[in-house]
Amino acid sequence: MDIRCRRTSCKHNAGHTCFAGFLDVNSHAVCKTFERDKEKKREELDLTKNMFETTPNYENFRHIKNLSLKCNTTKCLFNNDGKCRANGITVVDDHEKSRCASFIEDI
Repeated sequence: MDIRCRRTSCKHNAGHTCFAGFLDVNSHAVCKTFERDKEKKREELDLTKNMFETTPNYENFRHIKNLSLKCNTTKCLFNNDGKCRANGITVVDDHEKSRCASFIEDI
């Protein structure tokens, strides 16, 4: 699973890659692991919003065998008994909240 994050002001973010040891997504698809780094003044420009004309300098893919990813979004298609089974997730800035953009409602 690939964990990407557009919240570059988070202390766990390095090159748009999440390096937290534990990821917790609540029932509203909000990443509760987000912690603002006071040293990072603002969000870095996210060039992926422009449909990949130019891409940011990503850190290498993170092997996450040891990452604990807890998902409480029971209505998500990728939620399997509280664990995410998506191939990857991306956390985005949604009005000052860190929201899981990989959420797809399971109907």
